[in-house]
Amino acid sequence: MAAPHIVIAGAGIGGLTAGLCLARRGIAVTIVEKRTGFGELGAGLQISPNSGRVLDGLDLALPLKRVAVSSRGLTIRRWRSGAELLAMPVTQEPGEPPFRLLKRNDLHTVLLDAIRAMPNIRLLVGRGVQDAAQDAEGVTITLDGKNGEPLRAIALIGADGGRSRVRELAGDTAPPVFTGYEAWRTVLPATGAEIPGVTLHLGAGRHAVHYPVAAGREINLVILRQAQEAREGWSREGDRALLLDHVAKASPALRDLARSAPGWLVWSLFDRAPAAMAKGRIALIGDAAHPVLPFLAQGASLAIEDAAVLARHLATTLASDGNAGVATALATFAAARAGRAARVQSESRSNGRTYHLGLPLSLGRDLVLRRLGAEGMRARYRWLYDWREEA
Repeated sequence: MAAPHIVIAGAGIGGLTAGLCLARRGIAVTIVEKRTGFGELGAGLQISPNSGRVLDGLDLALPLKRVAVSSRGLTIRRWRSGAELLAMPVTQEPGEPPFRLLKRNDLHTVLLDAIRAMPNIRLLVGRGVQDAAQDAEGVTITLDGKNGEPLRAIALIGADGGRSRVRELAGDTAPPVFTGYEAWRTVLPATGAEIPGVTLHLGAGRHAVHYPVAAGREINLVILRQAQEAREGWSREGDRALLLDHVAKASPALRDLARSAPGWLVWSLFDRAPAAMAKGRIALIGDAAHPVLPFLAQGASLAIEDAAVLARHLATTLASDGNAGVATALATFAAARAGRAARVQSESRSNGRTYHLGLPLSLGRDLVLRRLGAEGMRARYRWLYDWREEA
């Protein structure tokens, strides 16, 4: 009897991770991606231990070690003076994954290499989902692009990002909402003097974050600033003079780092209420279900978590109830993930408001950070980083 077949829309981090998790449980997967190339894909990202455990469980620890930096801590500073508000060392516990810092396209390459090694995964590029029709036995998926027969699957998983077509097909057509902020991102050569950790600079209506990537050879720098209007796209080039004016009153260290950047890519930040993560035989993961603002560095991690939980629920139900139980499995998955996803979204929004406070409220924030200290900060986020997927 043929293995059950699932179609995943989107070959980003969430979609590829879901494909691996499902395939390793004996489920055949077709991943469709409307793009034909992946490029820089957003520069750097942070993979905290909660999602790192999933990746290690997929036997990716060794290839990740070749491209990632193990963070040694978090430092928070004031925008103008550079004064230290909090320093939190990070130590790797025995048997636990490190807090990884890496380029998004490096993680993507690691996942793609693993995908290509799986005989029960097919990857179709240049093909996006156009339509989907559910019935009692499965889903018929029509693709755009060149002509071809529709795909037939027992379920369709939408991992196609914040402007998800699959989310629309599941009935949620509300558009994302512009937040009033845009992110300026760059990657620049490391000098060798950088601390292998994350540094935050907090200012009124703005903040910056930087950390080493590419096994320590480069620095990922992101600067958030207010913007009057939204602009589409992930690869719009930024005006260097405008950015340098924005950091003119920043601390010398941050200002010098920004000045050394060879160029900038800019994109607007959008937010969206979480969707119902399952409707019949259609499920959503990652940004398609719950886009996360970058103020908690959990967008990729949440998608990776979703992928692991989805695969477990589907595989368990298929083993016990067969195809008839797929919709129930997806509903159970959605119920298991909804609360955590909503909390991560909420905490990220809250962080953004806190990061960007101006005087006099920023003085209170700074006092709280200093009193909280490293141990208080660890306790605050234990619920996030200690998460583990059930076996």
